[in-house]
Amino acid sequence: MRIGEVAKRLDIPSSTIRYYEKRGLLPPPDRVSGVREFNSSALATLRFIQLGQAAGFTINELQSLLERYSEGHKEDGLWQPVVELKRKEIREKIKELKQAEAVLGRLMSCQCETIEQCITPATKETK
Repeated sequence: MRIGEVAKRLDIPSSTIRYYEKRGLLPPPDRVSGVREFNSSALATLRFIQLGQAAGFTINELQSLLERYSEGHKEDGLWQPVVELKRKEIREKIKELKQAEAVLGRLMSCQCETIEQCITPATKETK
């Protein structure tokens, strides 16, 4: 299958496929009359990359996983430590985003006339 067909099938630009090839995520495809011919294995690898990116993995992380597979490291549990670490990172990002959202919510309802009033915690006066 030619690069344009692969790109269309997976809804990614041809330039992205060439980038993955350059980075070593994809092995160089066979060439027929100078034209790249991708096989089903390359298609599966590209789908793996798409899935991994959707899950939040970086190109470097995906490259590391693909290298382990290509080197024959197919033992059980390969994914578990990597996935758990990624889930932990995502939970931390969610926590940070919720905190940022809360601050923005307070700023949207701010009625302060000065910056000092806005950054000073409200205190109750006691009589």
